[in-house]
Amino acid sequence: MENSLIDQIRNANNIVDVVGGYIPLKHVGTNYRGLCPFHKDSNPSLYVSEPKQIYKCFACGKAGNVFGFVQDFEHLSFMEAVKKLAARAGITVPERDQTRTVSTKREQLLTIYQSARAFYSENLFKFGKSVLGYLEDRNLKQDTARILELGYALNSEKGLLNHLLKEGYGVALLKDSGLFGNYSGNLQDLFRERLIFPIHNSQGEVVAFGGRVMDPKAPGGKYINSPGTELYTKGNELYGLFKTKYEISKAKSVLICEGYFDFLRLYESGFTNSVASLGTALTEEQIHLAARFTKNIYMLYDGDLSGIKAAVRGGLLCLSRGLEVNVVCLPDGEDPDTFILKQGKEAMQNLIAEAPLLTEFMAKSNSLESSVSERIDQLLDAIRLLKDPVARELMVRDVSEAFGITEQALNSKLRRSSTPVYQENKEAPAPIRLNEFQDERHVLILGLKDRESYNLLATELDEAYFNNKLYKAIYQYLVSHAHAEDMDQPSTLLDNIENKDIKESLAELLFEDLQSMRFQDALAQVKIRKIQRDLDDLDRMIKTEPQNLELLKQKERLSQMYRTMTKKVVNKVRV
Repeated sequence: MENSLIDQIRNANNIVDVVGGYIPLKHVGTNYRGLCPFHKDSNPSLYVSEPKQIYKCFACGKAGNVFGFVQDFEHLSFMEAVKKLAARAGITVPERDQTRTVSTKREQLLTIYQSARAFYSENLFKFGKSVLGYLEDRNLKQDTARILELGYALNSEKGLLNHLLKEGYGVALLKDSGLFGNYSGNLQDLFRERLIFPIHNSQGEVVAFGGRVMDPKAPGGKYINSPGTELYTKGNELYGLFKTKYEISKAKSVLICEGYFDFLRLYESGFTNSVASLGTALTEEQIHLAARFTKNIYMLYDGDLSGIKAAVRGGLLCLSRGLEVNVVCLPDGEDPDTFILKQGKEAMQNLIAEAPLLTEFMAKSNSLESSVSERIDQLLDAIRLLKDPVARELMVRDVSEAFGITEQALNSKLRRSSTPVYQENKEAPAPIRLNEFQDERHVLILGLKDRESYNLLATELDEAYFNNKLYKAIYQYLVSHAHAEDMDQPSTLLDNIENKDIKESLAELLFEDLQSMRFQDALAQVKIRKIQRDLDDLDRMIKTEPQNLELLKQKERLSQMYRTMTKKVVNKVRV
C-alpha cells in the first residue's frame, strides 16, 4: 500500500474519535484520558493527544498512533488495522491490496462467522415462522430480533455447511470454525432447529453463536454455544455489549444479567445499559471489559438462591477491582425477564433505584447461607486485592458501617491475615528518567518538535553522544527511519515499530512538552557532557601512557572546546 494512502487513512481517522469508540474518554487539559484497555486499570492511565494523534498508557506503557491502538486492541496486523480504519473512513483500498484483507486465519474466520450470521438471520424471517411465533409468545418484538441479529438454524444436517461451501470457503477452514461436528469424517451443522443468538465482541464482530433448542425432544442441551476458537474464548465476552456500550457510558452504570432472554427483555424495555454474562459465572475478563465503560455495576441475577450466590460472587470480584457494586433484589423465583413481564418496566426501575450496595446487601440479606463472620471475611478478601490504599480505606469504612463492626477491628483482621495479594502492576515499566541521562532525554524530546530541530539532532550528534542504551536505540531508530517532514505529523513516527521498548518510550517522549527549554541549549548540554566523558577517558589513557604527546594535545584541544562551550552556557544563564 502506498504511503500516501496510509497517510490519507490516518488523517481521516482522528485518534480521539477512534479510541473513544472503544473506551470512554474524558477531556483533561490538552489531552484526553480513559481507563487503559490493555491492563486491569482502576485509575485512568491512558492519555490520548489530539494534536499529536498518539496515545500512551503511563501505567503499563502501551503506546502508539491510531493504527497501533486498533492493532493492539483487536490483535490485528498493521495492515489489517490500516484497512479496518480505511473502511471506517469510507476510503477504498485498491483491488491489489484487498486480496490480503483476509490473509490471516482470524480474518478468514470472521468472514465465515459474518456469513453464517447473515444466513441464520435470513432463515429466521424466511423459514422461521414457528420461531417467530415462539418469540411472539414470549412478548418479544420482531424488531428486537432484527436489531440484535437473532437467527434460526434450519432442521438440516448440512444447511449452513452447503451455504458456506457455495460461498467458496475451504473444508479445512470450516473444520476449524467450530460451527460443525465431525462425524466419521463427515461435517454436519452444529446448530440444528435452534433459535440462534450471535455473540459479538465489543466492536460488533460476530465471534461465536449460542443456540436455544426449539424441539424439546431434540438431542443436546437446552442451550449450546459454539466452542472456543481463535476468535472466541468462553468468559471473555459480554452478550449485547456491542449494542449497549455507548448507553452504558452515558448512563455511567451497567446492569449485568445472566441469560439471553433476560438481556432481550431488558433491552426491549428500555434498559439499554445492560449486558449478559452468557449464563456463566462472571469472569475477570468480563469485568475488565465492563470496566472500560463504567465503574458502577448493578448485579441483576435471578432471585433464587443460586442467582443470589452468583450475584455476590461476581459482585465481590468487581469490588476487588475497585468497582462500585449494587445488588438488584428480585423476588424469589423471578428473573429479569419474568419480573418485567409481570410487574412492568416501572417496577424494575424502582428495584434498580433501591438496589443496595453489595456490602449492605451482604450485611442484611436473609437469603445467604453463610454466617456474618464468613461474609465479612469474603469482603476483606476482596479488599486485600484493591490496589488503591484510599479505596481500601473507604471500603473498610463501608463494611464497618454495614455490619456495625469497628474499623479498628477490621483493619486488625486485615493485618493479621496473610500477606496482601495485591501488588503493584508488574506490567508497568521502570521509569527511565534517570538524572544523569536527563540531557539525552531533553535533546530527543526537543529534537522531535519541528523539522529544523530534527535536522540538527540528526546531523550534529551521533550515537556516541548517548550513554543510556534506550535513548541510544531511539536515536538510531530515528536517524534510520524518520525524516524531517515527519515532525509535522509525529504520529507517523510510531507506524509499525516492532521494538516494543522503542515504540513505547518514543511515544512518551512525544507526549512531553518542554516549553521552557530551547533545543540549542539541550544540544549544547549533550555535547558538553560528551566532552566531559572524552576528557575522563583521555585522563585514564594518559595515566598509562604519560609520555604520549598526541594524547596530551587531544586533551588540550578538548579542554579548550569545553571552556568555550561552558562559557557560552554561563553567559546565557547570566543574560
